[in-house]
Amino acid sequence: MTHEESIEKGLTDKRPYSEIIRKVYLTYPTMALVGQEEKQFSIFNEISEFFKIPISSIQIAGSAKTGVSFYKKNKPFTPQISDLDVAIIDYNLYSYYTEFVFKSTKAYKVKTGFRIGDYDKYIGYITKGIFRPDLMPSGEKRAEWFNFFGNLSRKHNDLFGNINAGIYMSQLYFEHKQTSIIRSYIDNKAI
Repeated sequence: MTHEESIEKGLTDKRPYSEIIRKVYLTYPTMALVGQEEKQFSIFNEISEFFKIPISSIQIAGSAKTGVSFYKKNKPFTPQISDLDVAIIDYNLYSYYTEFVFKSTKAYKVKTGFRIGDYDKYIGYITKGIFRPDLMPSGEKRAEWFNFFGNLSRKHNDLFGNINAGIYMSQLYFEHKQTSIIRSYIDNKAI
């Protein structure tokens, strides 16, 4: 059964969106990496070692996971162009980065490191259990993050345009964020 067929079956069976997401995004294979299992291990292992997290904390979202982007009217994953969207589900790493930002901004009193408009977006995502590094203030930690993923992207540019990542406080927050995919899937079917 394809990812899309699984979503359809879940909707037909009136399963909760979170259950459909759990099945498709946390147990099904990553379509862009089928037949590329050594590459998948290499990417996951490098992330695991860099952040000192269990490799099992690393998941894939987006079109690389399902083979199509439900946000972009079922646009298929395109090797060398489409991104690999990595979801790191790890409370300790989430806590490490959010506490770093909290301390470095003096409990959010110093907002000068945030780009215009990013502070409110950052806080909005944090309240949903999501750490988005592209919204964090400028500085050493931000540079370290983007240097790592820039190098990882260059190593694997034969398959991905870029490799990006965000951190989720827990599986619940990951599932909740991905439920918007189900709504996009339904909306695309209605068109």
